[in-house]
Amino acid sequence: MSRTVIVTPFGLPKQLAAACKLNNIDGYVVPVGDFSAVVQQSSSTEEGNRAASAISKLAGKHEVLLLTRADEHIDAGHYRHGKREADVPAGLALNNLPDIVEKLLLETIEPKTAEGAIDVTAMSRYEASAATMTPERAALARTALLWMVVALVGFIGIVLGALVALNINPIAWAGVVVAAVIFGFSLYRINALLARRK
Repeated sequence: MSRTVIVTPFGLPKQLAAACKLNNIDGYVVPVGDFSAVVQQSSSTEEGNRAASAISKLAGKHEVLLLTRADEHIDAGHYRHGKREADVPAGLALNNLPDIVEKLLLETIEPKTAEGAIDVTAMSRYEASAATMTPERAALARTALLWMVVALVGFIGIVLGALVALNINPIAWAGVVVAAVIFGFSLYRINALLARRK
């Protein structure tokens, strides 16, 4: 068994836990000073390397520090953009980090007992999606949902109006045209909103 601690630049543990959940990275997220760390107990160091690689892709231009302890050996390395960039002397890395990192790595404390720890496996994918959503994205999602409801109402109006209009009722045909315009405009708005998101 090995213990892996991945120190990340993420300042909000809940957002890191959500990102881990959405990327199928299990473990505990623990606040460490101004940063957050992912702590994993695994059967191989390869699992830690895969997790550090995935998290470093999420961190953008920032580095992620991987610390892995297997038996008496401690391995440390910096990851950026999914790749291991450099090996780091473990002692030097631990000297520059809060004491809790060393305690987690050496298993003198368990991650679930650390203050502010979040169990990634206990978080649902829905909670994770909500935690990663910025206020701008939430507003965009609400607006898109509203236009989807308008599109549905327009489509229902087209169908009902067409059924009534089959009896050659000119008012019903006018209703079909209005419903078709509403339906088309709402689809246009949904497309515009989703294109803006990219």
